[in-house]
Amino acid sequence: MLVLGIDIGKREFFVHVQDAAGHSLGQRGPVANTPAGLQQASDWACTWAEPAALHVVMEATNVYWERCAHYFQSLGCVVSVVKPAQIKSFARSVLRRGKTDAMDAELIARYGVVMHPASWTPPSTTLSVLKQLTREREAVLVRRTQEQNHLQALQDAQHASEIVVKLAQQRLDLVMGQVAELEAAMRALIQTDETLSQQLQLLLSVPGFAFVSAATILAETVGFAQLETGRELSAAAGMAPSPHQSGAKRGRGSLSKTGNARLRRIASLSALGASKSHSRMRTYSRHLRDTGKPAKVAFVALGRKLLITGLAVMNSGQPYQDDFCRPQDGTGSTPTITHLKT
Repeated sequence: MLVLGIDIGKREFFVHVQDAAGHSLGQRGPVANTPAGLQQASDWACTWAEPAALHVVMEATNVYWERCAHYFQSLGCVVSVVKPAQIKSFARSVLRRGKTDAMDAELIARYGVVMHPASWTPPSTTLSVLKQLTREREAVLVRRTQEQNHLQALQDAQHASEIVVKLAQQRLDLVMGQVAELEAAMRALIQTDETLSQQLQLLLSVPGFAFVSAATILAETVGFAQLETGRELSAAAGMAPSPHQSGAKRGRGSLSKTGNARLRRIASLSALGASKSHSRMRTYSRHLRDTGKPAKVAFVALGRKLLITGLAVMNSGQPYQDDFCRPQDGTGSTPTITHLKT
């Protein structure tokens, strides 16, 4: 299978083809990042191999990669979308000197040959729209805080202009209305998808998860697609431990934070609610504090546990049970339950 590396830009992109041995076969660019440009690139790539024999690899550059990924996936190509940090680290590992768009396309193709990245599966339209809604709500909340602080400063001024205060209040009211409108759109969208509605209800059964947090988790994890274990989920959220030790040197470990920042933030906010609930989650948090764990460590651990519990609930298809106990086999030991694997 040939590897087609694509360096995506806002207006144009570059392509580079390599064979399974890593030999360069050709490159082309710049090509306009438009439907016509994509067809030109695919026609050129198909002179080397049929679409089914092409492995297309690209970076997740903002939203500019989406049209390209959907296009080549519709042709029957194997498509992989990798994080820019992975390509950057790979460039360092091969001692890449210099950076141009053409060199980046060649590097991405080389990465595909060496690393064999997993194939990308396009999310459903509902999940794609839900992600846009949740992220827009988050951005609007930031603007709401800015407008609230600005209005408060105006009101506290010695000589406040009535017209300026009036306009600031109108902007704040507009932003407040947009938050409510976005949340209503999220609820209406989820109701149109039966599977998504069931997944939401399962997550809402977990202490600490509310509607917005549960919807955000589903959007950011694409309905927990390709996440089978708690280890994978905690790594995806950047909540995996990052130890630092070498020989006799024992550094202080920390949180990796190499993952989805939004997912990590939602887990932290949900942990705050779970720590105040009358459930085993609160007991778990207090146990960590009683055993000497710092408050921040216990808080992060609770957020990670919430995500893993949410994954277990989703895999089992059963609502959260606060008094759940794992069954024991005849030897008295507790067998491993797949959906609770961490």
